[in-house]
Amino acid sequence: MSRWITKILDKIGSPELDWIQVEVSTRCNAACIYCPQPLLYKKQNMRFGLFKQLIPYLGYTNLVYLQGWGEPLLNPDIFDMIRVCKAKGKRVGFTTNGMLLNKETICRLVDLETDILSVSLAGTSPATHNRIRRGTDLVKIIENLDLLQQISAQKGALRPALHLAYLMWASNFHELQEVVQLAKKLGAKQIVCSNMTLIMNETLCSEAIFTRQEKQQYFVSVLEAIAKEAQKENLIFAYKSPVLLDKSVQCSENICYSCVVNVTGEISPCVFTSPSLAQTDCQKSLLHIFQNHPSPCYPLSFGNIGKENLSRIWNKKEYHRFRRFHDPDITKTVIDPQPVPESCMSCYSSIVGTSF
Repeated sequence: MSRWITKILDKIGSPELDWIQVEVSTRCNAACIYCPQPLLYKKQNMRFGLFKQLIPYLGYTNLVYLQGWGEPLLNPDIFDMIRVCKAKGKRVGFTTNGMLLNKETICRLVDLETDILSVSLAGTSPATHNRIRRGTDLVKIIENLDLLQQISAQKGALRPALHLAYLMWASNFHELQEVVQLAKKLGAKQIVCSNMTLIMNETLCSEAIFTRQEKQQYFVSVLEAIAKEAQKENLIFAYKSPVLLDKSVQCSENICYSCVVNVTGEISPCVFTSPSLAQTDCQKSLLHIFQNHPSPCYPLSFGNIGKENLSRIWNKKEYHRFRRFHDPDITKTVIDPQPVPESCMSCYSSIVGTSF
């Protein structure tokens, strides 16, 4: 009886989430020059047994996104993870560097009716992309995506929908003007352009386009023109504003309606607060650059899915307090706003302009 009552209470307190993001691996076969992954102390895959403990909570969302600080396809259990989510009627997607999309892998993803396959790009020419995303090869990635189109056509499959995830840098921004035609050639449905909001090395500061105030009008006009071109081709073109604001706005990480489960089951508000960013070997935090100064990353966990259920973690006072700070409806009505959480004080996600 007590177990039945507990289940009822958990259901009453369960959140309604836009998505649950699950970090299935912190291993990677690439070495992108901007990514914190090479600096992580522990590089591992999420155990399938731990993932299965999420099954009771999949009812809280319609989308499960299998993505963290590593390459998802390095976890051999990813196909079983997708299968579990699809059996529960959920949409499933993940982001990949595209290098492991061979025939067998593509066939399995198509047969499982994976909903979203997003491929990371940092240029539309091999020279630019390969320089930034070391260990990957744009020519090979395009070959793999051509194969995806062929296999999907042979099977009469409409899924997965291909998305292109383009990281905007000052030195690759000019190539962004070719991305619509590349997307059209590859049969992509959506292009998503993001800023480098986590800067791991001071030498990369000038690559963050929102730091180049003298060129912001140029960046905006180009993005608006590409959006119009994409619309003519029936492509979705979503991008983050390149404008750096003077004060904090609503965080772009959807803190109030999503959560991140890291590779060991820790629940955090976003990937930038993930405990995966902790250097537990020397009890030091990873450092990143914020407004030209080194600042520590602040890993944050409100509980572990292997020890507590998601409803209880979500409803903890400290987690509620954190979300309350990021709730735009509450913030606007509070005369004395809450102090900025320590983990958010040196984050660009809330001071780089909104999404379009």
